[in-house]
This record gives sequence, structure tokens and C-alpha cells, in this order.
Amino acid sequence: MPSERIPRVGVTGGIGSGKSEVCRILSRLGRAVLSADDIARDLTGHDPSVRSAIAQEFGAALYGPGGELRRAELARIVFRDPARLRALNAIVHPRVFSSLDEALARLPAASRRPYAVVEAALMFESGMDEGLDATVLVRAPEPIRIARVMHRDACPEADVRARMRAQISPAAAAARADVVIENGGTEADLESRVVFVDRMLSLRFGGGAGEPPRGS
Repeated sequence: MPSERIPRVGVTGGIGSGKSEVCRILSRLGRAVLSADDIARDLTGHDPSVRSAIAQEFGAALYGPGGELRRAELARIVFRDPARLRALNAIVHPRVFSSLDEALARLPAASRRPYAVVEAALMFESGMDEGLDATVLVRAPEPIRIARVMHRDACPEADVRARMRAQISPAAAAARADVVIENGGTEADLESRVVFVDRMLSLRFGGGAGEPPRGS
């Protein structure tokens, strides 16, 4: 007998928008959170078939002497050339999708309701949203996003802007998202908005109104 399908809510947002913080709040609320970006990182670092395909497409020198992927160098290549980014995504995304399905299937019964969260930076660009039950976009003003990433990654503004150009525009993403969470204010503002969205989604998927974050 096939297992019951778990409702899936995708959370995305441009670089520096705060989508990971939204997912941390949802995790505190008790929602299972799976990161497509973490899965992609694991695949590009450890999966033999993915590593081989990347080396063939971009050159074996992208993997260091210890076998580690030179991620900063790969990012510089793909975020400045849309064709190279498409080539990388064609290698990685199909495996990410199948790995997500496997991870969702392994979730314990108590973590399956009212919904599970899938965090993905390229949710719309990859077409992942087509397999989700609801989508949430986290959005913040561009100057705030740039400042956050420059501080977090210790990188120049030009690199941040190149990565932003490689992602879907906030306006286009908002047109496709079911819910938009604005993250240009305080941490308390963001948490209250996430709690509201969680209650709304919990009701939609039949799980009740949700609980406030633990420790709040």
C-alpha cells in the first residue's frame, strides 16, 4: 500500500533575503525542514557520478588535491555565465529532486504533518515548485541583502550582484509564490510574520493552528 503523501511547502528567496532564518523559525515551530541546497552541496562534494560530471564539464582542476570542490571558483564561473550555470543545474538538480523525495519518505510519522518544508534557493528557476503544494518567498530590500551577504561571506559587492543577477527577480518570484514574507525589519517582525504564515499553512493542510516557537 503506498505511503501517504506529505504536504510540501517550498521556501525560497534571493541571496541575503533571510530564507534560512525563516526556515529556522519554522523548525522551532516543529516543522521538518529539508534543505535542497545542503543536499546539492553534499552531492557535489561526495556523489561520484555528480563529481565526475562536474569535472568533465568544468575541468578536473575544480576538485582540489584532497578531493574537495573549489566552490568559490565554481561560483565565479557559473554566476557570470548563464550557459555554464544551466549546465551545472542540469547535472545537479535531477539528483537533488530524487534525493529530496528519498529524504521526505524517511521522515518519521510525527514529522510529516501538517507539512514539511523544502528550503531551496533556486526553487522557481529549477522548476521544483511544480512538485510542491505551496510556495513561500522571503523578500528584503536590495541594499539590505547586499550588506548581509558582504558581511556574511566577506565578499565584494560585485560578486554579490553577480549572484543576484543569476537568480529570478524578486518581482517575478513574487508573481509565482503563494505567500510573500517581507524581511526588511527586526527579528521580532520576521518571527511574527512566520508564525502567522505557519498557522495559515497548518490550517490549509489540516494540522491545526500551530504552536508558538519554543522558548518564546
